[in-house]
Amino acid sequence: MNELTSRQRLLLALDCKQPDRVPIWMLYPRERLPYYADVHHLPSYARVIPAIWDRTDWLDRRGIPHPPFYTSAALSETEVRQEGDWKVTRQVYHTPLGDLIAESRADEESSGGQEIKPLCQNITDLEKILSIPYEPFEPDTSEFLKAAGILGEAGLMMLDANMPVGVAYHLLGPENFAIYTLTERASLVRFTQVMFERMYDYYLKVLEAGVGPVFFTTTTEFVAPPMSSPAAFDALVMPFQIPIFELIHRYGGKVIVHHHGRIQQLLDKIVSLGADGIHPIEEPPIGDCPLAEAKHRVNERTCLIGSVQYDDFERLTPDEMEELVRRQIQDAAAGGGYILSPTAGPYATTISERHQDNLIRFIEAGKKWGKYLD
Repeated sequence: MNELTSRQRLLLALDCKQPDRVPIWMLYPRERLPYYADVHHLPSYARVIPAIWDRTDWLDRRGIPHPPFYTSAALSETEVRQEGDWKVTRQVYHTPLGDLIAESRADEESSGGQEIKPLCQNITDLEKILSIPYEPFEPDTSEFLKAAGILGEAGLMMLDANMPVGVAYHLLGPENFAIYTLTERASLVRFTQVMFERMYDYYLKVLEAGVGPVFFTTTTEFVAPPMSSPAAFDALVMPFQIPIFELIHRYGGKVIVHHHGRIQQLLDKIVSLGADGIHPIEEPPIGDCPLAEAKHRVNERTCLIGSVQYDDFERLTPDEMEELVRRQIQDAAAGGGYILSPTAGPYATTISERHQDNLIRFIEAGKKWGKYLD
C-alpha cells in the first residue's frame, strides 16, 4: 500500500480497516486549549513539538462555545480573586428559584483546576437550573471550520462533544452524582431528558454547518463502576446517547468515547452505543481490561485507541517504552482498527528530560512496529 495521508489513515482505522501503518495520536493541541498545558510556548516541550507536529496523526480537538445549560437565557456573574498561589473563581447563576454559586481554583503548575464547591449542592438544585427559561441559540462554528481548512490532510477535526448526563455530573460533582444515581435516579433521568432535547438540537445545528467528522465524548466514565452501577448506565446513558450517536452517523461523522478506568462491565454497552472508537483501554493495574482481550471482544466493531499510561512517560526507560509500544501494537493492531496513543494529554507545565525522551521513543517505536504488511 502506498503511504497514506494522516486523514486517510485515521479514517480507515476508525472504520476498523487496515491502513498503511498504525496511526499515532498524541492528544496534543495544535493551538492553545484551556485543559492542556501551553505546549507550544513552554520551554520543556520545545524539543518534542517538532516530532509530534511532523511525525504523528492529528485529531484536532476543539470546542464550540455554547451557553450554560444550553440556553441563552442563563445569566451569571464571575469574580476572580488571588489567594496565595491559587486563583479562585466564583460564579453566581441567577435563576427564578434562587441563586446558585460555584467556586473553583487553579495554580500555575498544572493546566487543570480544582473544584471547591459545585454549582448544585443537592438534587433539588437541578430544579433551579430547569427553572431558567429555554432560549435556543445559534452556535458559532466559524473558528472550528477555519481550523479545519488549515488542518487539511494532516488529520481529522474533532469536536468536544458533551453528552446529556455530563451536565448533571458536572453540576453536582462526582460524589453527590454517584449517590444520586442510587437514591434519586428518577430525578436525574428527568433532568437528563431535558438536556438531551436541548443538546440534540445543538448537535443538529453544528452538523448542518459542516462540523466534524469526529466527535469526542467523555461521559460514559462518569456512570461507571465502581462509583455507579450498570443499571444506572442503562438509565442515564443508553437512552440519550444512542440517538445522538445515530444523528452523528447520519451526517457521516464518527464518535470516539473517552473512558478511563474500569471498562470490563461496560465494554459491550459502549460498543452498542455506536462508538466508532474507544479511548483509552486502560490495562491492569490502572484499569481492568488488557488490550488483547478488548481486541477479541470488540471483534472489528470498534476501533481501539491507546493505551500507554501518561505516568509511564516519566517512569519507564526508553527501551521499556519501546517494548510496551511493541507489545500493545502486537495485541491490538492486527487487521486494523487500532490507533496508538497515550491515555491522557499534556497537562503538566514542565516535563522532565526522561519524559521528553520517551515521547520521542514512543513515536519512533510506533513507526517501527506499526507498519502493516500488504
